[in-house]
Amino acid sequence: MQNFTLDSMRTVLGTVLLACVLAVPCAQPAAAADARHAAFLKAARAFVVDHKFPDGEAIDKDTIDDDFARPPGVTTARLAIDKDTIDDDFAKNKLAIADVNGDGKPELLVRFESGTTASLLEYVCGFDEASGKVTVEFAGTPGLEYYDNGCLKEMVSHNQGLAGEFWPYSFAKYDPKKGKYEMKGSVDAWSSKEYPTNPFDNNKPFPKAVDAAGDGFVFFISDESFTGAKGPDTPVDTPVYEAWVKGYIGGAEPVKMDWVPATADGIKALETK
Repeated sequence: MQNFTLDSMRTVLGTVLLACVLAVPCAQPAAAADARHAAFLKAARAFVVDHKFPDGEAIDKDTIDDDFARPPGVTTARLAIDKDTIDDDFAKNKLAIADVNGDGKPELLVRFESGTTASLLEYVCGFDEASGKVTVEFAGTPGLEYYDNGCLKEMVSHNQGLAGEFWPYSFAKYDPKKGKYEMKGSVDAWSSKEYPTNPFDNNKPFPKAVDAAGDGFVFFISDESFTGAKGPDTPVDTPVYEAWVKGYIGGAEPVKMDWVPATADGIKALETK
C-alpha cells in the first residue's frame, strides 16, 4: 500500500484543484453553444410554422412597398412575411446552420423564395449571448455566396442594364466588432456582344479603347476603398476588375452549404447540426 506524505497529498490536491479551475471556462462555451442552437431552432420554427422572418413581427400588408426587399437599417428591421406574398409551395424556402462569416461560430441562414420578387430575402443570423436573442447580420437577395474569409457576394435581383451574361453584384464583409456585415463595393458591366451601343445613352458606342484586354467587357466599379474604382459612369478594363475581386476573395474558399427545406423535417435535420 502506498504511503502518502503531507507534501504528496498537497501535490494531489493541487492537481485536482487545477483541473477543476481549467474545466470551468470550458463549460461556458458549451452552454453558449447550446443556447445559440436553441435560439436558432426557435427562429427556424417561427419561419416554418408562423411564416415570420428572424427577429420579425407582423406588419400590416399595406406598409409593404418596393423597399421591402432591402429594408433600411436591416439589423434593426422587424418584419414578417405578409400572407399575400406566400405561395402554396413554402417548402421551396430553405434553412441552414453553418459558420459563414468565419468567426468560428455557426449562423442561421433563412432563405425566402416563395413570394413576390420584392419580398424575397435571405437572412444571415447570429446570436447575442448577453440578451439570448437572434440577431440579423445581413439580409439581401436570395442566393448569397459565402466565403470562409468573412466575405459574401450578393447578386442584384434584376439585370436590366448593359451587362449581358455578366450579372452585377456587390461584396460585403463581416465586421466582428459590429457583429454584422458591411457593404463594401459593387460592380456592373457592359458587354459589347450584347450591346455594341448603349441604348440608354443615345446609342453611345462601346468603349473599345478601355477594353485593352479585348474580351468585349468593361466594368463599372463603385468602391471607395479600391483605388482602381471609377464609379458607375466610368468604365475600367478586365484586369482592374480582377484585381478588385482578388482584394476581397483572394485565396478564400466558398463555404459549402447544407440547405434543408423549410418544413418540419427540415427543422428535425437542423436539430442535429
